[in-house]
Amino acid sequence: MEDDLLDADYAMPALTEPRPTLFTLPEAHTLLDLLDHFSAAGDDWGTQAGCFAAELAARAPSREA
Repeated sequence: MEDDLLDADYAMPALTEPRPTLFTLPEAHTLLDLLDHFSAAGDDWGTQAGCFAAELAARAPSREA
């Protein structure tokens, strides 16, 4: 399956249920970790990832909460 995602002709499967409007808290924390990782790159994409990470961190409750 991972190789399928790298294929430019791969189409996402049709959804059978609607997606939730918001991320779950674990999804938000996983995305925050990913954005933090990419923000360390130090290039323009890293800077943008850092901005999104800061915005997400301001909106999502902390892991300790």
